[in-house]
Amino acid sequence: MTEKNTPDTDECQNISYHRPHWDENGKCSWVDIQLQHKSLNAKARCILPPIKAIPVIFIPGVMGTNLKNKKDDQPVWRADWYKGMDTLPFIGLNGQERRELLNVKTTAVDDQGKIQSSKYTLYSDDGNLFPSREQRHWGEALHLSYGDFLDIFQTSLVDDWQRDIHRMTNPEFVEKVEKVLPVRGILSELLALSNKDDDSYKTDFTEKELNHFKHFLFPVHVFGYNWLVDNAISAAQLVKYIDKVINTYKYQHGHGLAVEKVILVTHSMGGLVARYASQVLGVKDKILGIVHGVMPDTGSPAAYRRMKTGAGKEGVPGMVLGDTAEKLMPVLAFAPGPLQLLPSPKYPSNWLKFEGGESYPKVDPFEEIYLRDDVWWRLYEPDILDKDQVTIRRNEKSYTELMRDTVKIFMIDIEKGEYHPNTYVFYGKEVKSDGFLTWVKENKKYQNPYTGQPITPQYTTHDRKIVKLPDCKYCEYLLTQSNTAGDGTVPVESLNEIKKYPLLKGWLATNVDHQDAYEISGPYPDKYSEAIKFTLQSIIKIVQEVDVHAAN
Repeated sequence: MTEKNTPDTDECQNISYHRPHWDENGKCSWVDIQLQHKSLNAKARCILPPIKAIPVIFIPGVMGTNLKNKKDDQPVWRADWYKGMDTLPFIGLNGQERRELLNVKTTAVDDQGKIQSSKYTLYSDDGNLFPSREQRHWGEALHLSYGDFLDIFQTSLVDDWQRDIHRMTNPEFVEKVEKVLPVRGILSELLALSNKDDDSYKTDFTEKELNHFKHFLFPVHVFGYNWLVDNAISAAQLVKYIDKVINTYKYQHGHGLAVEKVILVTHSMGGLVARYASQVLGVKDKILGIVHGVMPDTGSPAAYRRMKTGAGKEGVPGMVLGDTAEKLMPVLAFAPGPLQLLPSPKYPSNWLKFEGGESYPKVDPFEEIYLRDDVWWRLYEPDILDKDQVTIRRNEKSYTELMRDTVKIFMIDIEKGEYHPNTYVFYGKEVKSDGFLTWVKENKKYQNPYTGQPITPQYTTHDRKIVKLPDCKYCEYLLTQSNTAGDGTVPVESLNEIKKYPLLKGWLATNVDHQDAYEISGPYPDKYSEAIKFTLQSIIKIVQEVDVHAAN
């Protein structure tokens, strides 16, 4: 933080301090300086805030962007209220109704979701200082998952220099308060709290690094995308959005750029979108660095489990998503984005096991699992809803083409590109996850107890599969989870894979749940999760590459 002084005089008896103000275009001025009494013995000190902006773009995970119907603009997927009351009606919908609502061709991003108001900043970021939160697309993010986080995240990135201004303009008041309670910024508070040092990362950042960080403004933007469509399409849209954001601060909103680059912070599948945009579509030179949270680098067996048995084991979120295969498979089978979360060819082999028997894939999950139509454990069942043979064949053809021409190509291309050279990642390691899956044959018999003749079962639970054997008898298979380390969705196999990347700048394995990876419990930094602390620390580290003097 710096000061702009009026010319010095030999005998200065009156010093006044003036805070900055911003107009609707982000231009900074000191509007109250003209009210100061003119005197040869007076000195006016104008507090100069950071004036160079480095935008931070947050990219939500799968199901983390609000969706609407293209025809009537009515919301289809939104969770603005407590515990996602908006999405709870999905629990009562059958597979056909879900398929009609969550349709790749009829849905688009909805930017009218609830936006958390600016509650904690001394100078509001919601207009003037930055474009409004609405203009920065905060309404695209699912409020239930990200509303509180975005508010605290933005506050953390601008809090320290704002408190420095307060200290300069009210030195006597601050001196009195600090005798009882430290008047420190959020990141200064984190610096004071930092003491962890283990084999995964260091929370410590220096005061010098923090002072460098405070030379810049960090407006938080959101890139919402239709999480049903091909992630390659979303990545192409992200490339355009990055250009739009850069141009906003270069030509429109009054700061100018420190560098013509942005920082990306991602959640889950949003990491795949960012990786593809950066490394496959070639926009990495416009990205200063990326922080990935719980990114499914190589996919997860959980995607197979949900397709086959539904998400009934996962509480209310699973009920909303679809607790049975009949509800979930008809949607996911034609949604490229979620299908690209399946284990990729790079995922460790033999993750689908059969008790006392074989395991797959040996080499290629597409040829050995996803595209097979000759086994009962095939990924897609084209007749799960439709019984007309013409429709079934059409379903199977569409699914096969989608898997070969879109899903597989995306997985292959993204692995060729590897990672941005300034990448930081955090993952969960303490929540039971699907590192692998096992089909276990039950001893339950479906036959008439008097005649011994096989009978057709009427129903089964969501995690079981009834199979008709060659002798026309039925048996039941239970799909069991490995309950190995991870975040509940993404297993540690993804972390193990990305750690092989020699240019990885920093990583953290911590106790974090996949869906709530960016959960915030309050505005006080001592309550932040290790994942949130790591995200903020990583941004501080990323910014060290920017030369302050060259930027000015």
